[in-house]
Amino acid sequence: MISRRKFWLSGIAVLVAILGSLPLSAQEPVERQEVVVIDDTYLDSPRTLSLPWHYSPGDNPESAAPDLDDSGWMLVLPSLTEIGEDAELWPGIGWFRRRFRATEQFGTALGIYVAQAGASEVYLDGQLVAEFGTVSDDPSVERTHLPQYAASITIQPGVEHVLAIRYSNVTGNVFRRDFRGFEFSLGGMEALSAMGIQIIRQYTAFMSFAIGLFSAFAVLHLLLFAFQPKLTENLYLAIFAGSMVGLLLGETQAGAVSDLANALVFFKWSVTGAVMMALFALLVELKVFKRRIGPFFFVLAAIGLAVLVGVWTQTAIANYAPAVIFIVLVLLATIWQAILAMVDGVPDAWVIGLGFLVMALSIFATILRELGWLEISHWLTAVVGVGAVALAFSVFLTRRVARTNRQLESKLAEIADLTQKTIEQERWAAREEAERRVLEADNARKTAELEEARQLQLAMLPHSVPELDHFDLAFHMSTANEVGGDYYDFSTNGDGSCTLVVGDATGHGLHAGMVVGAAKSLFQTCSHEARLATVLERIAMGLAAMHRREASMAMLLVRFNAHRLHIASAGMPPLLIWRSASREIDEILLPSVPLGTLSRTEYKEADIDLQQGDAALIMTDGLAEVTNPDGDLLGYERAAELFAEVAHLAPSDAIDRLLELAAEYHAGTPLQDDMTLVVLRARS
Repeated sequence: MISRRKFWLSGIAVLVAILGSLPLSAQEPVERQEVVVIDDTYLDSPRTLSLPWHYSPGDNPESAAPDLDDSGWMLVLPSLTEIGEDAELWPGIGWFRRRFRATEQFGTALGIYVAQAGASEVYLDGQLVAEFGTVSDDPSVERTHLPQYAASITIQPGVEHVLAIRYSNVTGNVFRRDFRGFEFSLGGMEALSAMGIQIIRQYTAFMSFAIGLFSAFAVLHLLLFAFQPKLTENLYLAIFAGSMVGLLLGETQAGAVSDLANALVFFKWSVTGAVMMALFALLVELKVFKRRIGPFFFVLAAIGLAVLVGVWTQTAIANYAPAVIFIVLVLLATIWQAILAMVDGVPDAWVIGLGFLVMALSIFATILRELGWLEISHWLTAVVGVGAVALAFSVFLTRRVARTNRQLESKLAEIADLTQKTIEQERWAAREEAERRVLEADNARKTAELEEARQLQLAMLPHSVPELDHFDLAFHMSTANEVGGDYYDFSTNGDGSCTLVVGDATGHGLHAGMVVGAAKSLFQTCSHEARLATVLERIAMGLAAMHRREASMAMLLVRFNAHRLHIASAGMPPLLIWRSASREIDEILLPSVPLGTLSRTEYKEADIDLQQGDAALIMTDGLAEVTNPDGDLLGYERAAELFAEVAHLAPSDAIDRLLELAAEYHAGTPLQDDMTLVVLRARS
């Protein structure tokens, strides 16, 4: 029965060993039978036809004919191990023939798979049924191929069939020196596919885990080196783990390609990673043990370079004994360095010695596996061995950091003792510290009071936007200090109309917040008045009664009635009206002074008709007074231009866009004044 490693990914089986070769399975006993009988057992258990085949050297196209008399052909194993390097017996291309017959109970579908070191064409009863690569006796034309799939053929039960294979290998042997041919397997297509999928899944999962693990290790130590460049051992450890990642990636790619020439390139990269990993393991050890990097290391580095030159000039995957010997040599050197460090009393040197001991045991286990004395995954031993070394270095460095921290704690304790002895001399510093804390507590109290005042002011604002029959509304207010001087509110009158107020107290801060509170109370008391001017007059009288010059406020009143706005203003910026038909801005300005500044003032009123889609912007002077980093004001003209750009949006979206444009203008410059925006839009 064909083994799982030899089936489907047989190329992986010979590419993924770095610490030892993975030879193909031993040939089954040679039997001189001429006809292979295929029964139902082949459906679930694919088998390799390891029996002798009729073989004829050269490239005679008539060799595929089913009625050809091949009795005079020689009998050889298709692996060509018997022929050796004889150029007459193997000129680089030849034909192989084999007869087989299926039992009467056997189905008609059969799967075939070829594990080969060259290229092949498969003929069934004279008909070409599968091609794996490009067969040619010209090295520039031939394309060797490692199949990653099984092909399907149709046979007739009870009938003797002739299987002919045209095979070439003139570009060299990629696998082993004694394996230049192929192995041919037959079985049920479902069983072949299921077995191949299972092998791919297991291999992919294992390699992904290993690559992720060592990648994380490399990134971790690379970051540690970035934070502390003086600790170059972290850089060497990152390169050590990165070499393992390169090795794993090379093996993964080697198993994923079907072109054997490319597989050989990936194999060479894998061996390069193994050699680099060994050298940097020794380099890290010398660094952490504070050993001098002397001639011994440079000699080993030169040997490793020579090994890599040999690897990159070789033409076969399995001929890398020098690399294995070099790795074992470096491993012995690392163990010897660990022993010397333990003799010299280097703290925790045994941890690194233990890591390299585990790696040595993994190599020994790999050797036992190659001799057939131990059944274990070679990749498991390789990853465990390299992982043990990586973990040992990490544990060693961690314990070294812990010792440093303990020493630091001891020094800190000494400093604390000295500090205790000099307390009397430093009492003045303690008194200053106490005074500083008192000031901080006082500032914290004042900050808390301001926060309470801010929360009180926010509580005075409407908690929701009024729902009007013919208008959509949106509000926004931001303060320059904890307590602002801007204010907006609304009141529903008895006749079903709604009155909106937007105010801007003089200044800002706590004083302005007190004026806002008084204005809110006065507005709620007199908002029912028929004339908006009367409402302004009564609020002005209330503010004047506070007998403070600073108790003044600019205010705009808007009463909604169907699609008409009835407005009255006291010192507020112009009301901006955007006409959807003309897409132009109308400025409505009612000149007057703020409330509470003059005892007798007449406040003007105006009516504004809005059509469906028209929008209006009510604002305090905060938007126009936004400054850029150069100190230039935004201004009312620019504010009108910004509103014209966003007036077609829904009120809330228009406000958001205005705030974004204002933020772009001031570019982080603190607000100089409170800013309140109200956008309304007429609907049907």
